[in-house]
Amino acid sequence: MRRLIALAPISVLMMIAACGGGGGSSDLGGGGGGGSPSGSNVAPVTVDAGPNGNSVNTPFVSVTVCSPSSPGTCETVDHIEVDTGSFGLRIIASVLPSTFVLPAQEDASNDAIYECAVFGDGYSWGSVHMANVQIAGETASNIPVQIIGDAASGTPPSSCSSMGSVNENSVGTFGANGIIGVGPFVGDGQIYYSCPGGVCGEISPPAQVANPVASFAADNNGVILELPAVPSDGSATVTGSLVFGIGTESNNGLSTATIYTLDANTGTLTITYNSTAYDMSFLDSGSNAIYLVDNSIPQCSGFYCPASTLALMATITGANGTSNTVGFNIANAEALFSADPSGTAFNNLGAPNTFGTFIDFGLPFFYGRNIYTAIDGAATPGGTGPYVAF
Repeated sequence: MRRLIALAPISVLMMIAACGGGGGSSDLGGGGGGGSPSGSNVAPVTVDAGPNGNSVNTPFVSVTVCSPSSPGTCETVDHIEVDTGSFGLRIIASVLPSTFVLPAQEDASNDAIYECAVFGDGYSWGSVHMANVQIAGETASNIPVQIIGDAASGTPPSSCSSMGSVNENSVGTFGANGIIGVGPFVGDGQIYYSCPGGVCGEISPPAQVANPVASFAADNNGVILELPAVPSDGSATVTGSLVFGIGTESNNGLSTATIYTLDANTGTLTITYNSTAYDMSFLDSGSNAIYLVDNSIPQCSGFYCPASTLALMATITGANGTSNTVGFNIANAEALFSADPSGTAFNNLGAPNTFGTFIDFGLPFFYGRNIYTAIDGAATPGGTGPYVAF
């Protein structure tokens, strides 16, 4: 699962208030999704096999980065993963030309700054640079971005490498050319270093690698990830949209979406499954499955493989007390993959959550829905973020 692990209080955190009261209705359908909005605030999203040819349930966009000191010097990178569970733009160094150089972020002693980004499935080490970030018709000017695995960053210190079992510093291990975190907070709350003389020590950076949406001139209060429904046997590819802003344009209104506010300290909500309330749960486009805590479902190859497709229920409750029951399916992963080896989009892929303390509604939950993510402190027609809505 691709989600930044919280390493600090909310003031510098990475993870996820609005109107609306409690409820008890049942949402068993898709709740919209799959539209084709147009406008300068819309970026096409594609779910496909990715740069490694083996990605499943991973949404990708193209992002352009330019040098703030030379705005005409730019590179466009495709297959950047869209992640509503992290914050900031990170690009694998090897996909950028060696001649393309962004200004380094430096500390007060003019030493370069490095970052250790810790995800739920590994860690990434690389230097921090300043860039103008362009996606669709939106631009975030002169913001910090992480360049993962660049030669200048050298070997990560043990305080970084000990934070995850997998070093995700290459396209092969990361599964994408980079990641754009558009979650409900601005800063990422990760660990930063300077390494004068090759000795790395933790520091507080001048500015954290941050959600670029918050730095847009407009449409900067959140995002909508819109993906169409997919059949129960999956699809080879899916095309959707990443829409910037909530209620700022004619194409990004809340409509009838239900708002679930997020805990202001953890960015999480409560998902109740099998009569157990998991209050550290979340919706995360960076996770390729629905991660459950359920030892009764047979497992295979890291996924769930029930004998027949399971129709399951869970209740989502926001910090505002709004509560609704949702239905979802878990199919046999091996049967899905063998029936269509070219399939990359599955709405019924489930996996065991080895952490055991939360439910993670990953990308399978997003198909057939327009899922809104409002940024902490940002004003929207539905109230002030952070919240999710669908």
